[in-house]
Amino acid sequence: MQTVPRDCNSDTCPVPDGFFSYRADPAGNGFMLAAFAVLIPVNLYTGIRYKTTLYVSLIILGLIAEIVGHAGKILMRDDAASEVYFTIYMMGTMWGPTLISAAIYLVLPHVMVIYGQQFSLMSRPIYCNVFFLIFVIFTLAFQSVGVGFAGNGEGVAERSQGMSLLLTGLALQAGSLASFLAIYWYFRTRLSHRRYVFDTKYQIVFLSSRFNVFLLSMQLAALLLVLRVVVRIAAFSYGLATVLAQSQIVSFLLDDTPVLLASIILTALPAGRAFDFAWAETSPFSWPSRRNSTGLPLRQPRSIRERHKRVISQPFPSAASAFLPPSPRPYRPAGSPPALPSLVTSPSQAPVYQRPPYDVSPAQAVPFLAPDKTPPMSSFSPIEQRKKPWQQIGSPDASELVKPDTIWS
Repeated sequence: MQTVPRDCNSDTCPVPDGFFSYRADPAGNGFMLAAFAVLIPVNLYTGIRYKTTLYVSLIILGLIAEIVGHAGKILMRDDAASEVYFTIYMMGTMWGPTLISAAIYLVLPHVMVIYGQQFSLMSRPIYCNVFFLIFVIFTLAFQSVGVGFAGNGEGVAERSQGMSLLLTGLALQAGSLASFLAIYWYFRTRLSHRRYVFDTKYQIVFLSSRFNVFLLSMQLAALLLVLRVVVRIAAFSYGLATVLAQSQIVSFLLDDTPVLLASIILTALPAGRAFDFAWAETSPFSWPSRRNSTGLPLRQPRSIRERHKRVISQPFPSAASAFLPPSPRPYRPAGSPPALPSLVTSPSQAPVYQRPPYDVSPAQAVPFLAPDKTPPMSSFSPIEQRKKPWQQIGSPDASELVKPDTIWS
């Protein structure tokens, strides 16, 4: 038995003719449907080419949702009171921008890490993904339930309650986009007032022109999606019977076009091409296994810092040890490999090679003594070195320094 689509009646329809007072233009909606469909294989290629699977998957799902939504609107041309077609149209055009926004949110942790770990706003960038994932889940839930009640409600009160839930979902989407832009702009402000040096590991990426162009395009796409959400909030604030909600021009120019432009921008400037090899290495999912590329220990808790004291050795001996005899070198048989430098444990538990101090400082002052009167170095001390030659311990008597026979001979 064939199921006949349910239709709203005069008591539940927003306008007398159904959900919309105009007949949907097949040319405009067909163009939108074809444009979104063309972008799918391009994103599929870039996702495989640059291995940005999750990012591209969210964009493709958003494009598919937009295609389904515009197909539902084309079907409403023949039956403007169909609740099923209205639900398909609203659900598709709600889910599409939300999923595309979720793909944009994935870029933020990569941007935080690529300049250096010391610039990251969070201890683990995956917290940023979790934060926006919660926004996306609640946005999709409120939008889906709201569309269900607004399109299939039994009475006016139930449909009005559905519109309230739908507006809540749109407000969550606007809040998530605004939070993304605010966090990103704050991060860029911190970079402009930085007190650290950028990590040189990825400088070939973040100094390239295509990376900076991609960041600008990402902001532009987010602003276009914000415009679309604001227009829908204004159109549905007082129900579906408002002038904005029943205007086909507003729906085409300020509702569908911003989403299409944002999709084209993200497709023409893929994130994988902008990040190149750094996309996988800056992923928040691989953060714990990555080490600090600058070689400098990051700030650690107090308990860890107290357990690992940094050892600093003096390259030259002190003044007192300058006059001591050099320490004997350990015996090493002929042909044996040279001794390795000592290892010192750094605060990050990484081995640090430490060069042993010099035996004798190049700036050390060596006293001059006659060859036949030079006592062994072991008999001198720092105090005795400052005495006059006839006052030193072990030196000859003063009477032996001058011989009368030698003067008058």
